[in-house]
Amino acid sequence: MASTSDNLDDMTMLEREQWLIDRGIEIEKSDDTSKLHRAISGTVLGDDDRPMTIVEQVNLLSVIKGGSSSNSRIQGVKFVFVPHDTSKPISEVTLPSPLVEVLGPAGDILPTYVRSYFADGNTIDERLFREQVGRQKLMCDKPIELSSNAIMNATSSGSVETFPLVRPSSTNNHQGVYIYLDEVGMLKKLPLNIRASKIAGQCGYHPQPKFYGDVFIGRVEAKPSHYMYNIDLQVKDVVDAKSEWLVNAPRENLEWTQALNQATKGNFGTNTKNEINDGTDGIPVHVQQDNCRFFSWLQCQNEIEVTLPLLSDADAKEGKIAIKSLINVIFLRKKITVKYNKNLLLELNLYEEIDVDGCTWTLDKDMLVITCEKYDGRKIWPRLE
Repeated sequence: MASTSDNLDDMTMLEREQWLIDRGIEIEKSDDTSKLHRAISGTVLGDDDRPMTIVEQVNLLSVIKGGSSSNSRIQGVKFVFVPHDTSKPISEVTLPSPLVEVLGPAGDILPTYVRSYFADGNTIDERLFREQVGRQKLMCDKPIELSSNAIMNATSSGSVETFPLVRPSSTNNHQGVYIYLDEVGMLKKLPLNIRASKIAGQCGYHPQPKFYGDVFIGRVEAKPSHYMYNIDLQVKDVVDAKSEWLVNAPRENLEWTQALNQATKGNFGTNTKNEINDGTDGIPVHVQQDNCRFFSWLQCQNEIEVTLPLLSDADAKEGKIAIKSLINVIFLRKKITVKYNKNLLLELNLYEEIDVDGCTWTLDKDMLVITCEKYDGRKIWPRLE
């Protein structure tokens, strides 16, 4: 077990203070620290020297011509704001230097800073909440019992979920890029963020995950033996499909999945992969086949979805397109076979049976998307094959 000092070292300043307060230790805050706390919570002060809140920065974007990055007086780490409204531009905002200096250097500060933006006063849809609770009870032996009021109380001051577009690794200079979104955006029935989903698709997530409401995208660096800390991410890094991190993200995500599967082998005294509930929660599993081609898959209680590229990387770079008439997909009760131009691309021996009459496929550019209803639509598969 880690010592108390180790735990404190891993905490942010706010967490350290709360840890002490919970143990009856009174803390006298300096004027600067009090301003910092109020700034993070979104409280509007009258002082010119306080850090600008994220809510104020986003509001400022609507009055700046062209929605350009927040005004030049703000010094700090740049990150990106992606509104769900496609008529509004993707813009740069700033993590103010005073917050970086006080909350840093350790850890990703962005969840703390953007949290107040998601305290928007929207209520959770009771019907959607009940549906999610029902799914959890089917998927878990001992589901957590929560009421919609409890969720609202826990998220009333803003609740942030992070989604990894690419994780830090030795192949990307230990730099990761993450989406920061409203953790209960779906339950609030916020609009889909089409552009955020497209960016995730560019990073190798197929089918594209769904994000609800406005989101932020930021970058961190986490070199071995060093703290993780926030670094600049500009709009051009996100919107330019030729950005180095975007081009390399699919391969790096695939390698990360392979490394994770390798690391979890034998956890239960066998040589099988630890894939319990893989493919759930909208997070695809990326798989590389023996022929070096890859595919990804998702599942819910009722169906599975498999996505694979029909063209090689070389053909795609040459601008070639997939031809629908050359696709041949064969569905058997426990097997899916895919051929393109008579070449075998995929042969899956499934973990459980599928309903052959409930199977279909569609073509999305060069991506083949296969959807199959499970024969027993009451359980989550521990693995695909």
